Amino acid sequence: MKDIIGAGIVFLALSVSAAVAPVFAGDADLCLDCHEPAEDWEGMSAAEIMATAKDADIKRHADNQELSDEQLQVIIAELLQE
Repeated sequence: MKDIIGAGIVFLALSVSAAVAPVFAGDADLCLDCHEPAEDWEGMSAAEIMATAKDADIKRHADNQELSDEQLQVIIAELLQE
């Protein structure tokens, strides 16, 4: 019985991560359409970048409102590594 429950939990975790991962990859690429992180975000903290990314007054950032804070954090972290 425990093996069945364990297998179900693993399957669920893999299903959720597979469903979320494509959102991260595509949105990071969209950021790069306008931004060069090394130049645009120089001297900014991750919190400042996050606040700007969530600013609905910036027309190109309006779609970011659909993303969770966690998704934006992953995108920003990924872009800061490049």
